[in-house]
Amino acid sequence: MNISTLKDIKSEGINVCFIQGNRQVSNKNVKSKTASISKYGILVPLMYVKGTKAVEDGCSLMTSDGKPISSEEADKYIVIVDGQHRYTAAIENGVSDEEIYLFENYAKASTKELLAEANVEVEKWKGGDYIAGATLAKPEDELLQFANSLSLRGFPISTISLILCWDKHRFTSKKLSKLMKGETVNIEYDIERATAFLNGMSKFSDVFVAKNYAINTAIDLSSKWGYSPVCKASSKIPEATVQRIESTTGEENVKSFLKDAINKELGN
Repeated sequence: MNISTLKDIKSEGINVCFIQGNRQVSNKNVKSKTASISKYGILVPLMYVKGTKAVEDGCSLMTSDGKPISSEEADKYIVIVDGQHRYTAAIENGVSDEEIYLFENYAKASTKELLAEANVEVEKWKGGDYIAGATLAKPEDELLQFANSLSLRGFPISTISLILCWDKHRFTSKKLSKLMKGETVNIEYDIERATAFLNGMSKFSDVFVAKNYAINTAIDLSSKWGYSPVCKASSKIPEATVQRIESTTGEENVKSFLKDAINKELGN
Protein backbone atom coordinates (compact mmCIF):
# COMPACT_ATOMS: atom_id res chain seq x y z
CA MET A 1 0.00 0.00 0.00
CA ASN A 2 1.47 3.32 -1.09
CA ILE A 3 0.61 6.30 1.08
CA SER A 4 0.69 9.77 -0.46
CA THR A 5 0.12 13.22 0.92
CA LEU A 6 -2.46 15.57 -0.50
CA LYS A 7 0.45 17.75 -1.61
CA ASP A 8 1.86 14.86 -3.69
CA ILE A 9 -1.51 14.29 -5.35
CA LYS A 10 -2.14 17.96 -6.11
CA SER A 11 1.34 18.28 -7.61
CA GLU A 12 0.12 15.93 -10.36
CA GLY A 13 -2.81 18.22 -11.14
CA ILE A 14 -5.31 15.98 -9.34
CA ASN A 15 -8.01 17.22 -6.97
CA VAL A 16 -10.18 15.53 -4.34
CA CYS A 17 -13.91 14.93 -4.74
CA PHE A 18 -16.81 12.98 -3.22
CA ILE A 19 -19.54 10.71 -4.60
CA GLN A 20 -23.01 12.10 -5.18
CA GLY A 21 -25.59 10.25 -3.10
CA ASN A 22 -23.21 9.19 -0.36
CA ARG A 23 -24.41 10.11 3.13
CA GLN A 24 -24.19 13.82 3.83
CA VAL A 25 -21.27 15.19 5.79
CA SER A 26 -22.47 15.61 9.37
CA ASN A 27 -21.46 18.75 11.23
CA LYS A 28 -21.49 16.73 14.46
CA ASN A 29 -19.05 14.19 13.02
CA VAL A 30 -16.84 16.91 11.57
CA LYS A 31 -16.69 18.58 14.99
CA SER A 32 -15.70 15.26 16.57
CA LYS A 33 -12.99 14.68 13.95
CA THR A 34 -11.75 18.23 14.40
CA ALA A 35 -11.05 17.67 18.09
CA SER A 36 -9.10 14.49 17.33
CA ILE A 37 -7.16 15.97 14.39
CA SER A 38 -6.25 19.08 16.39
CA LYS A 39 -4.65 16.89 19.04
CA TYR A 40 -3.22 13.96 17.10
CA GLY A 41 -3.37 14.81 13.40
CA ILE A 42 -4.83 12.33 10.89
CA LEU A 43 -4.06 8.96 12.46
CA VAL A 44 -5.59 6.83 9.67
CA PRO A 45 -4.96 7.71 5.99
CA LEU A 46 -7.98 8.49 3.82
CA MET A 47 -8.93 5.81 1.31
CA TYR A 48 -9.63 6.77 -2.29
CA VAL A 49 -10.18 5.40 -5.78
CA LYS A 50 -9.47 7.16 -9.05
CA GLY A 51 -12.29 9.28 -10.41
CA THR A 52 -12.34 7.26 -13.63
CA LYS A 53 -12.91 4.03 -11.70
CA ALA A 54 -15.78 5.56 -9.73
CA VAL A 55 -17.46 6.73 -12.94
CA GLU A 56 -16.93 3.34 -14.59
CA ASP A 57 -18.62 1.79 -11.55
CA GLY A 58 -21.71 3.95 -12.12
CA CYS A 59 -21.03 6.74 -9.63
CA SER A 60 -21.52 10.47 -10.17
CA LEU A 61 -18.92 12.84 -8.77
CA MET A 62 -19.16 16.14 -6.93
CA THR A 63 -16.80 18.59 -5.28
CA SER A 64 -16.56 18.58 -1.50
CA ASP A 65 -19.00 21.52 -1.43
CA GLY A 66 -21.59 19.68 -3.53
CA LYS A 67 -21.00 20.97 -7.07
CA PRO A 68 -21.43 18.29 -9.78
CA ILE A 69 -18.41 17.13 -11.77
CA SER A 70 -18.88 15.87 -15.32
CA SER A 71 -17.77 12.34 -16.18
CA GLU A 72 -15.39 13.82 -18.75
CA GLU A 73 -13.48 15.51 -15.92
CA ALA A 74 -13.16 12.33 -13.83
CA ASP A 75 -9.49 11.78 -14.71
CA LYS A 76 -8.67 15.01 -12.88
CA TYR A 77 -9.93 13.70 -9.54
CA ILE A 78 -9.54 11.08 -6.88
CA VAL A 79 -12.64 10.09 -4.89
CA ILE A 80 -12.68 9.70 -1.11
CA VAL A 81 -14.51 6.47 -0.26
CA ASP A 82 -13.51 6.41 3.41
CA GLY A 83 -12.72 9.64 5.24
CA GLN A 84 -15.13 12.37 4.10
CA HIS A 85 -15.48 13.72 7.63
CA ARG A 86 -11.75 13.60 8.36
CA TYR A 87 -10.99 15.33 5.07
CA THR A 88 -13.62 18.03 5.69
CA ALA A 89 -12.39 18.62 9.24
CA ALA A 90 -8.77 18.84 8.07
CA ILE A 91 -9.55 21.32 5.26
CA GLU A 92 -11.82 23.49 7.40
CA ASN A 93 -9.15 23.72 10.10
CA GLY A 94 -6.27 24.55 7.80
CA VAL A 95 -4.32 21.31 8.12
CA SER A 96 -1.36 21.40 5.74
CA ASP A 97 -1.60 19.37 2.53
CA GLU A 98 1.65 17.73 3.64
CA GLU A 99 -0.11 16.34 6.72
CA ILE A 100 -3.18 14.89 4.97
CA TYR A 101 -2.39 11.29 4.09
CA LEU A 102 -4.22 9.12 1.56
CA PHE A 103 -3.92 5.69 -0.02
CA GLU A 104 -5.48 4.17 -3.12
CA ASN A 105 -7.64 1.09 -2.69
CA TYR A 106 -6.73 -1.61 -5.19
CA ALA A 107 -9.44 -4.10 -4.24
CA LYS A 108 -11.36 -5.59 -7.16
CA ALA A 109 -14.69 -4.64 -5.59
CA SER A 110 -16.74 -1.88 -7.19
CA THR A 111 -16.64 1.64 -5.78
CA LYS A 112 -20.18 1.28 -4.45
CA GLU A 113 -19.27 -1.92 -2.61
CA LEU A 114 -16.17 -0.27 -1.14
CA LEU A 115 -18.21 2.71 -0.04
CA ALA A 116 -20.79 0.53 1.65
CA GLU A 117 -18.30 -1.76 3.38
CA ALA A 118 -15.91 0.97 4.51
CA ASN A 119 -18.60 3.22 5.94
CA VAL A 120 -20.53 0.46 7.69
CA GLU A 121 -17.39 -1.02 9.23
CA VAL A 122 -15.77 2.25 10.27
CA GLU A 123 -18.71 4.03 11.85
CA LYS A 124 -22.21 3.01 12.86
CA TRP A 125 -24.70 4.19 10.28
CA LYS A 126 -28.18 5.48 10.99
CA GLY A 127 -31.21 4.27 9.04
CA GLY A 128 -31.09 7.24 6.68
CA ASP A 129 -27.46 6.48 5.83
CA TYR A 130 -28.39 2.95 4.79
CA ILE A 131 -31.23 4.27 2.65
CA ALA A 132 -28.93 6.78 0.94
CA GLY A 133 -26.28 4.12 0.40
CA ALA A 134 -28.73 1.59 -1.04
CA THR A 135 -30.22 4.25 -3.32
CA LEU A 136 -26.72 5.07 -4.54
CA ALA A 137 -26.13 1.39 -5.31
CA LYS A 138 -29.49 0.95 -7.06
CA PRO A 139 -30.60 4.39 -8.30
CA GLU A 140 -33.28 2.92 -10.60
CA ASP A 141 -35.13 1.13 -7.77
CA GLU A 142 -38.55 2.75 -7.15
CA LEU A 143 -38.77 1.46 -3.58
CA LEU A 144 -35.43 3.00 -2.65
CA GLN A 145 -36.18 6.26 -4.45
CA PHE A 146 -39.48 6.57 -2.57
CA ALA A 147 -37.86 5.65 0.74
CA ASN A 148 -35.03 8.11 0.18
CA SER A 149 -37.50 10.93 -0.52
CA LEU A 150 -39.10 10.25 2.87
CA SER A 151 -35.74 9.98 4.60
CA LEU A 152 -34.77 13.40 3.26
CA ARG A 153 -38.00 14.74 4.79
CA GLY A 154 -36.85 13.47 8.18
CA PHE A 155 -38.77 10.19 8.38
CA PRO A 156 -36.98 7.42 10.37
CA ILE A 157 -36.53 4.02 8.75
CA SER A 158 -39.09 2.37 11.07
CA THR A 159 -41.85 4.76 9.97
CA ILE A 160 -40.78 4.44 6.33
CA SER A 161 -41.08 0.66 6.62
CA LEU A 162 -44.58 1.00 8.06
CA ILE A 163 -45.65 3.39 5.30
CA LEU A 164 -44.23 1.33 2.44
CA CYS A 165 -44.68 -2.19 3.76
CA TRP A 166 -47.39 -1.88 6.44
CA ASP A 167 -44.83 -3.64 8.66
CA LYS A 168 -41.83 -2.12 10.49
CA HIS A 169 -39.74 -5.28 10.07
CA ARG A 170 -39.71 -5.54 6.28
CA PHE A 171 -37.64 -2.50 5.31
CA THR A 172 -34.61 -2.66 7.58
CA SER A 173 -30.99 -1.50 7.77
CA LYS A 174 -29.83 -5.12 7.57
CA LYS A 175 -31.65 -5.68 4.27
CA LEU A 176 -30.42 -2.37 2.88
CA SER A 177 -26.85 -3.30 3.76
CA LYS A 178 -27.26 -6.49 1.71
CA LEU A 179 -28.63 -4.49 -1.23
CA MET A 180 -25.61 -2.18 -1.08
CA LYS A 181 -23.33 -5.21 -1.40
CA GLY A 182 -25.16 -6.48 -4.49
CA GLU A 183 -27.17 -9.22 -2.80
CA THR A 184 -30.76 -9.97 -3.81
CA VAL A 185 -33.32 -9.02 -1.20
CA ASN A 186 -37.09 -9.34 -1.51
CA ILE A 187 -39.09 -6.61 0.20
CA GLU A 188 -42.87 -6.54 -0.16
CA TYR A 189 -44.17 -3.00 -0.51
CA ASP A 190 -47.01 -0.96 -2.03
CA ILE A 191 -46.23 2.47 -3.48
CA GLU A 192 -49.88 3.18 -4.31
CA ARG A 193 -50.97 2.54 -0.73
CA ALA A 194 -48.05 4.55 0.65
CA THR A 195 -48.93 7.49 -1.61
CA ALA A 196 -52.59 7.30 -0.54
CA PHE A 197 -51.55 7.43 3.12
CA LEU A 198 -49.24 10.41 2.59
CA ASN A 199 -51.89 12.26 0.60
CA GLY A 200 -54.39 11.55 3.35
CA MET A 201 -52.02 13.08 5.91
CA SER A 202 -51.09 16.10 3.78
CA LYS A 203 -52.65 18.55 6.27
CA PHE A 204 -50.35 17.29 9.00
CA SER A 205 -46.72 18.35 9.39
CA ASP A 206 -43.86 16.05 8.39
CA VAL A 207 -42.69 16.12 12.01
CA PHE A 208 -46.00 14.60 13.06
CA VAL A 209 -46.30 12.06 10.24
CA ALA A 210 -42.66 10.99 10.74
CA LYS A 211 -43.70 9.56 14.09
CA ASN A 212 -45.45 6.22 13.84
CA TYR A 213 -48.69 7.39 15.46
CA ALA A 214 -50.48 8.21 12.21
CA ILE A 215 -49.37 5.21 10.17
CA ASN A 216 -50.15 2.76 12.99
CA THR A 217 -53.60 4.28 13.36
CA ALA A 218 -54.16 4.02 9.60
CA ILE A 219 -53.02 0.38 9.56
CA ASP A 220 -55.31 -0.44 12.48
CA LEU A 221 -58.39 1.13 10.88
CA SER A 222 -57.55 -0.26 7.43
CA SER A 223 -57.84 -3.80 8.73
CA LYS A 224 -61.57 -3.14 9.01
CA TRP A 225 -62.35 -0.50 6.39
CA GLY A 226 -59.55 -0.85 3.83
CA TYR A 227 -56.75 1.66 3.33
CA SER A 228 -58.41 3.75 0.61
CA PRO A 229 -61.49 4.85 2.63
CA VAL A 230 -59.31 5.47 5.69
CA CYS A 231 -56.84 7.63 3.75
CA LYS A 232 -59.63 9.60 2.09
CA ALA A 233 -61.28 10.17 5.46
CA SER A 234 -57.95 11.36 6.90
CA SER A 235 -57.71 14.01 4.20
CA LYS A 236 -61.11 15.42 5.26
CA ILE A 237 -60.17 16.11 8.88
CA PRO A 238 -60.71 19.86 9.50
CA GLU A 239 -57.63 22.05 9.90
CA ALA A 240 -58.64 23.02 13.43
CA THR A 241 -58.84 19.35 14.44
CA VAL A 242 -55.48 18.68 12.80
CA GLN A 243 -53.89 21.41 14.91
CA ARG A 244 -55.47 20.03 18.07
CA ILE A 245 -54.25 16.52 17.30
CA GLU A 246 -50.71 17.76 16.67
CA SER A 247 -50.69 19.67 19.96
CA THR A 248 -51.90 16.67 21.97
CA THR A 249 -49.28 14.90 24.10
CA GLY A 250 -48.87 11.21 24.83
CA GLU A 251 -48.81 8.54 22.13
CA GLU A 252 -52.03 6.80 23.17
CA ASN A 253 -53.86 10.12 23.49
CA VAL A 254 -52.72 11.21 20.03
CA LYS A 255 -53.67 7.90 18.40
CA SER A 256 -57.06 7.86 20.12
CA PHE A 257 -57.80 11.45 19.05
CA LEU A 258 -56.71 10.75 15.46
CA LYS A 259 -58.70 7.52 15.32
CA ASP A 260 -61.84 9.30 16.50
CA ALA A 261 -61.33 12.06 13.92
CA ILE A 262 -60.93 9.53 11.07
CA ASN A 263 -63.93 7.49 12.25
CA LYS A 264 -65.99 10.65 12.28
CA GLU A 265 -65.15 11.33 8.63
CA LEU A 266 -65.93 7.68 7.85
CA GLY A 267 -69.38 8.24 9.31
CA ASN A 268 -68.88 5.99 12.33
